[in-house]
Amino acid sequence: MFKVLTLAALVSLAVPTNANEITAEFLKKELELAHSQYIRGSSDSALYALNALARILELDSAKTLQTELGPNNLAFTYLRIGLIYEHEGDQHQANSYFAKAMNAHQGEKLKLAELKAYITKLDKSAAHLILI
Repeated sequence: MFKVLTLAALVSLAVPTNANEITAEFLKKELELAHSQYIRGSSDSALYALNALARILELDSAKTLQTELGPNNLAFTYLRIGLIYEHEGDQHQANSYFAKAMNAHQGEKLKLAELKAYITKLDKSAAHLILI
């Protein structure tokens, strides 16, 4: 619980007051924080960090930062949130986020199972790089 509260405080202090203040460096740090919580944190801290990241990515309406850091960060964030809900047995919430992920995904159209497999492989290969 303390980790979640500490994470909440850090994220709330880090979130800029408007979308014009979001920089690529800020977004990169938020991506790293959310991903580390997803890989190594509790479900609660991961959901909190990933939802905060999703809100930030949604603010980037011009897609400028998403283009600079990769066009599918929002889709991958939604997919990871869905995977957490699926793991917790909340299939309704999981399906909602999976639908968001599929709608946000850019590039070659993949089936949900293919996207899940891709993210799972990506996260397993990155897990050893993340230090908390």
